[in-house]
Amino acid sequence: MTYRVKVLKRAQAQVEALPGHMRQRVRRTISQLADNPRPEVAKALYGELKGYYRIRIDAYRIIYTIHDEVVLVEIVRVAKRTPRTYDGLP
Repeated sequence: MTYRVKVLKRAQAQVEALPGHMRQRVRRTISQLADNPRPEVAKALYGELKGYYRIRIDAYRIIYTIHDEVVLVEIVRVAKRTPRTYDGLP
């Protein structure tokens, strides 16, 4: 089953602000989520962040949610890992 991938506006701006080589890797990874929203490299977050997944690409993180009932992957943040990377997720 192919999922629809929706990148939130803020996440899209974060992707556009990445260095060129990293931007291409992130875009490729995001597009692959349509075919497999739970790849082996994805980690389910826990605690207050339950329901979110993250994929690590070097120092950057792609944070997203999966809505199986409507076959949708929603990218909520793409950011360099800092102590505040996961603060204030929608």
